[in-house]
Amino acid sequence: MISALILSKNSEHQLVHTLSALVPASAEGILKEVVIADEGSTDGTEVVADASGAHFIDASADPASALAEGAKKCARSDWVLLIRPGAILQTGWQTEAAAFIERAERVGNGDNLIAVFPSRTEEFGTAAQFKQKLINAKHRTLKSSAHDLPMLVHKEHLHKVLKGSSAKTRQQQIQKILRASRVHWLNGTVVFQNSTR
Repeated sequence: MISALILSKNSEHQLVHTLSALVPASAEGILKEVVIADEGSTDGTEVVADASGAHFIDASADPASALAEGAKKCARSDWVLLIRPGAILQTGWQTEAAAFIERAERVGNGDNLIAVFPSRTEEFGTAAQFKQKLINAKHRTLKSSAHDLPMLVHKEHLHKVLKGSSAKTRQQQIQKILRASRVHWLNGTVVFQNSTR
């Protein structure tokens, strides 16, 4: 049902946390594969990918092609979960993701529909909660600002948007995907390890 695509560069420690949060979905058969498209890491990212059983793609020769090359390797599912290292999806995310996919496919107008997991803070206090509300409001108002959030994208839509893309950076490519899509905000959330957001 879902292939996870993680774009990485020197993020071995963050990758461990992200992969750990994906394990329940794999155990339930919802997550069919994990592809790690690497933009030239010099740390142990490849070792972590190998230990987890993920497919590893070395895109160091052309980092701008990492997203497109990774999408091509997502062969076991029609839907791709784009997620960055350090993003930790919260318990139960896979149930909501599966329900979204089933609904999108049943309704049949999901060609350019994507689902995005909003972020939440792990900080305590009123100020931290207020700041998080402002961040989420910004993402909903200006959807290209949500480029760092995990999202579910139909593989055909992903290929279509990336084909002939002149965007040079990962951020620009994901912003292009967001601009070309109708966004559905999920109730499940993501937190970020060592977040500086």
